[in-house]
Amino acid sequence: MKKWVVLLTCSLLMGLTTAALAQDNASLEERVRLLEKAIGGIEAGNSWWDRIQISGLVEVEAYYQDADQADDSSDVDLAAVELAVDARIVDHLDGHVLFKWEDDDLFVDEGFITLTGTHAFPAYLIAGRQYLPFGRFDTHFITDPNTLVLGETNEGSVVAGYRIGGGLVDISVGAFNGKIEEAGEDSHVDGFVAGVTAQPFEGLTLGASYISNLASSDALSEMITDRTGDGEIDPVEDFVGGWSAFVTFEFHDRFRLIGEYVAALEDFEAGEVYIDTDPDDRKPAAWNAEFGVMIVEDLELALRYGGSDDGADFLPEKQYGAVINWGVFSCTNLALEYLHDEYEDDVEETDTVTAQLAIEF
Repeated sequence: MKKWVVLLTCSLLMGLTTAALAQDNASLEERVRLLEKAIGGIEAGNSWWDRIQISGLVEVEAYYQDADQADDSSDVDLAAVELAVDARIVDHLDGHVLFKWEDDDLFVDEGFITLTGTHAFPAYLIAGRQYLPFGRFDTHFITDPNTLVLGETNEGSVVAGYRIGGGLVDISVGAFNGKIEEAGEDSHVDGFVAGVTAQPFEGLTLGASYISNLASSDALSEMITDRTGDGEIDPVEDFVGGWSAFVTFEFHDRFRLIGEYVAALEDFEAGEVYIDTDPDDRKPAAWNAEFGVMIVEDLELALRYGGSDDGADFLPEKQYGAVINWGVFSCTNLALEYLHDEYEDDVEETDTVTAQLAIEF
């Protein structure tokens, strides 16, 4: 398509240039020079199609689940579709939009503007809907780790950061208006997030982060109860902050170790989270550890052990399993995963086998 647009543009420019030069009795050499200049301007990347990059993801999944306290279940379906559009506006100014289809809903998952500094001043500013810099959530698996379920937060926000040592250290802070408010308070930008990531040497990445309102995470916000019975999610008496720490270590070009911990800093009051009749205060925490090895090129085996505290039936108290990832073709991955989950107070115990075919473009 781009080739035809360039050829059509060149044809129009040739016609206009020839008419103008004929009127001025210009030489053939001058016409050629002007035409080459026009073509060079197109190839130099000044056109809009040269400043936009489109990418995407399609995931198809099939699963079978054996549950102790419920009926067994199985299904095969389209799991997710993503379409990302990235645009370079001018130097140091970019735009990003991510459209996502999931659970039969089509929505804008991300949409933000990024301002970046110079090499001498490597600062950046990201404004719009984005995933806050709280937690890392690395995984080899199809199923999200407990840490992601507890802590991942997508919000409209402003995040500013600064990179030190060519990106060896990244420090960021941000502000947002969370999904869950404090009782008696109006809706304001009163949530804060901060994080630091470091790469002390090749293969090792570690970091820590803080969020002032853990209840506003995507999944936990849906666990805040309706204590007044008005059909709405109620506020919490006080914001409960959260913290996260992670480490990812890759070595010998074959092995990858992942560890992460996410937890609330204080207790949620009894009845604020999970169920309104819960008599206990809750201080949820989650952890995830994985070890992956590249058996041969494009074939990876990984093991997981994770769990949670005060997770009720929201997070498994114990989780372990394995996954095989096979790069069948370029940008194509076939994964087969087994996970065993055990929930608090023996409420439920499940064994799940999931297969996923995913392509990126």
